[in-house]
Amino acid sequence: MNKQKYYFVFFIVFLFCNHTLHAQYNINLLLGRPPQYLSDWSKPISGQLIINYTGVAGNPQPVKIFTQLQDVSGSTIATSNTANAQLINTIRGAVFVTMDRVLQLENMQFSGSLNTLTTSGKLPPGNYQICVQLLDANGVELTSVQCRPFVQIQYQLPFLLTPNDKQWLDANTAQTAIIFRWSNVTPASQELNTYRLQVYEVLTDQTPMQALRSNQPILLIEQQKSTQYIWRPQLSLKDSANHVFIWTVQTLDREGQPIGIADVNTQGNSEPRVFGICNKKLGINTANCGEGYIWNFN
Repeated sequence: MNKQKYYFVFFIVFLFCNHTLHAQYNINLLLGRPPQYLSDWSKPISGQLIINYTGVAGNPQPVKIFTQLQDVSGSTIATSNTANAQLINTIRGAVFVTMDRVLQLENMQFSGSLNTLTTSGKLPPGNYQICVQLLDANGVELTSVQCRPFVQIQYQLPFLLTPNDKQWLDANTAQTAIIFRWSNVTPASQELNTYRLQVYEVLTDQTPMQALRSNQPILLIEQQKSTQYIWRPQLSLKDSANHVFIWTVQTLDREGQPIGIADVNTQGNSEPRVFGICNKKLGINTANCGEGYIWNFN
């Protein structure tokens, strides 16, 4: 009976000590605007975790952070390995932890529908939440789980402005210069995007989309900031009644990857436009180009 009492007292003392230690910690996750690339979460814009310790001064306690990333449905897409988590020494008062240390990218185990994270390290557009909990060095819970939602922006690709779709340009003017204009990506990106202008010639017996998918571009230019390019063709555009082209602009992020949009199959390419170069002087039948031309491409 005395032995049972001893175990009971020990159990009560253990619970009291554990509760006391638990009560000495609280966390506050201040989430900013985490970048799409997980490797960029060290930037101040991502936010920070504040750990408050109210224990004995001068007696630092090592703690671990347990972290989970979840998608909008609440499914876990990444979890930190608590066994290998970095120990953080806490002191009486507040300790500020950057979001890259909270995320623990080198210690994350990826699962679920976003397996591409393991290769790209980039969160697709959508709604997410990050959940954190403080543990002691042995993995015992010190705080409850705290979650914060965040959004990865879905961008709208640039709209191609000029040349207009199915527009004919005069051969004499086009031989000197063709001006391409497009709108900016929206909303305005925090990064410096690259616009890749691509122009393809539509050959005989080809549709524009066939040319886009199979031909090599006759113009391929990359530029940042500017949404205009003046092309001075080295082609002979006055050698026949007409030439037909299809063009598009691909928007890339700082890593040279397509910017985040809902339809990843577009690879960041704006909806293409078709235009033609018309030289009526060489046209046996003026209906073969100019305003009388029938655009029957798909």
